[in-house]
Amino acid sequence: MENKLDIRKDPPGKEQRIYLEGRLDANWAGHLDDYLNSLVRKGAHRLILNMSGVQYMSSAGIRTLVIHFKKIKNIGGLFLLEDLSEGVAEVLEMVGMTSMLTEREEETPVIVKDRPNILERGQYRFENERLSNERMTFKLTGNPALSLTSGFTADDNEKFRFKSNSYALGIGAIGEGFQDCKSRFGEFLALGDALVYKPADGSKVPDYIVKTGKLEPEINALYSLQAEGPFSNRIIFDPIAANTSITVSDLVTSLAASTDLKQFLFLIIAESDGLVGTSLNAPPVDGNPLFEFPAIRENIHFTTEPAYPRMLSVSLGFSSLEPDEIIRPFLRPDKPGSSSFIHIHTAIFPYQSLPKNEKSANKLVLNLFENSHVLDVLHLINDTREIAGIGESVFKQGVAWIGNLTK
Repeated sequence: MENKLDIRKDPPGKEQRIYLEGRLDANWAGHLDDYLNSLVRKGAHRLILNMSGVQYMSSAGIRTLVIHFKKIKNIGGLFLLEDLSEGVAEVLEMVGMTSMLTEREEETPVIVKDRPNILERGQYRFENERLSNERMTFKLTGNPALSLTSGFTADDNEKFRFKSNSYALGIGAIGEGFQDCKSRFGEFLALGDALVYKPADGSKVPDYIVKTGKLEPEINALYSLQAEGPFSNRIIFDPIAANTSITVSDLVTSLAASTDLKQFLFLIIAESDGLVGTSLNAPPVDGNPLFEFPAIRENIHFTTEPAYPRMLSVSLGFSSLEPDEIIRPFLRPDKPGSSSFIHIHTAIFPYQSLPKNEKSANKLVLNLFENSHVLDVLHLINDTREIAGIGESVFKQGVAWIGNLTK
């Protein structure tokens, strides 16, 4: 018996069939784990493993199969073993997992609804589903220009508590008030039932609050952009061709084209292909010159190259086409010379597959905070410096929820 595991697959269809041949032991279980993860990343959520050629399977192999069964079941997919070899059948029978891994569950009948609007732009396909005809209310607080002079004082601090349908970003901190938060003010995102920020106290470890019982997310904010209400649209975006990514400016422009909105909030959960951004290493208070050379090197963190590829990002942003004088100070052009202005904060998590049929952004966000951990929080930027500039953030695929802020 050769000490190897060969893996081959049929051409992809509604279900992806994979043929295994050889030994599924501790040495090769990791290889299979990587292979299955790569398929799921590419969108294969219905996997059938043909086990007729597996001559030996250890507990490590069983563990890999069970982990993927649970992962794919959690995202509404299918993971099934077929044509068990005698050895595999005997092992699964002994551990009591034959029925779990080999029997199809009855599929819930699909209720056919109106076909979503489909838009194809460049190398991407945007599937737009209308959720509501309501608009979100919109609120701006503070003066973001004070970030440049570190001119924020106790008079600028406002404390906000967020409901399940409330969303916000800005500079803030979790705590009891300005004096308590003075050394920690940094970038934050309020995402309905969850709030996360990155303290600017040198710890570089994001902190967060998730709604639990009577505990509700709240923040001391020096400035903020806030919106409250239901999402109007849910847009799934996928590459048409393999090995394709989309820049954040092109993505936001495509979201605007899909919804025909001039001003909107967006919450995007997507696989990153490299993020470009900044975060504060020191709070913008007491007139501390954060942006003066050489102190800027210590006070401001810049991604020196696109960061966190193949990670899961949760991005909250505001977009406005030709913004008025009230909102314009809170936004920046998405690229030089553009009439489209944005402001985006992003929380980064280890990659995991999410169910595309889940319509609730809040459920997906809560699942991430409860079952994963936040790696970082960034204010996304477009680095257009000559020679040294590294461009803007790019994404592979994901889903976006849109809130209508158009007057």
